Amino acid sequence: MEIFFQQAIELLVPALFATIDWSAAPVFLDKELQAIEVPDGPPGDGRLYADKLVQVRHLNGADAWVLVHVEVQGGDAGPQATARITHRMYRYRTRIEDRHETLSAQAGQLPPALFSLCILVASRSGPDHLGYRREFLGQGVSFSFRVVHLSQWLDRWDELESLARTNPFAVVIMAQLQALRHHGAQRMAPAVSLARLLYGYGYDRDRIRPLLRLIEWLLRLPKDQESVYLAALKRIKQEQKMGYVMIAERLGMEKGEALGEVKGQAKLLLRQIERRFGPVDAEITRRIQSARARDLETWSLNILDATTLPDVFRP
Repeated sequence: MEIFFQQAIELLVPALFATIDWSAAPVFLDKELQAIEVPDGPPGDGRLYADKLVQVRHLNGADAWVLVHVEVQGGDAGPQATARITHRMYRYRTRIEDRHETLSAQAGQLPPALFSLCILVASRSGPDHLGYRREFLGQGVSFSFRVVHLSQWLDRWDELESLARTNPFAVVIMAQLQALRHHGAQRMAPAVSLARLLYGYGYDRDRIRPLLRLIEWLLRLPKDQESVYLAALKRIKQEQKMGYVMIAERLGMEKGEALGEVKGQAKLLLRQIERRFGPVDAEITRRIQSARARDLETWSLNILDATTLPDVFRP
């Protein structure tokens, strides 16, 4: 959120994006938020929370604040989870306003406008606003805030891939959703696929590095798969580099630089096959040792869900 805050708001809340003067850099008010003690949910409920308070500049020149609450949970928000979320957002809102109304009055200024945004990572559908209400005998309070159901993008994946060409936060969403859908060794294929998309979109190095770190952190691979992923990542980088050199140079690089990589991939694949299916015959060994790097990469991914040895060698 901090690295790609502008792109996140553009993608998730276009109406808010249109009201902000982005020539003034957003300021993250972590200390302000820490001073407002709103506890997390019940211990051991399996949810992760991330809250951000961001100061932005309104197009009319006034300061405005954006309260962002991100919740990672196991599924769509039920009645109890919804009640907890709405109460938490209400407590944040009132405490922020109470804290700064007096300070603003002392400075002779109006308090900053406050926009509350809740992102439910695992939720696929629901209302775009939630509300908190407390009433008694016709009296009470009523508060509503914007909600984004992030997993709705699972049904709009092609659109998300298209948006990712120009908006890096779309890549962040893709990585998060893949982390929810896949576990363990199953995460290899989406991790490699996302890395390939990143390089294919032509992002510069300053954009690619934090996105790759995020992908690798969200899609944490088993230790025995890390070397396969790194080999695939190296191959992707090499393919991108090859696109900009002459054919003669490319042939020379392939013969020199790629030789050691191919041997390493073949050796690792043989070890994986023997561990999964037992010893292999000389014909299989020769086939792997003489294979191209691209075939070795495909077979290394196939082995993750292969049930028989022939499944490993499917195109």
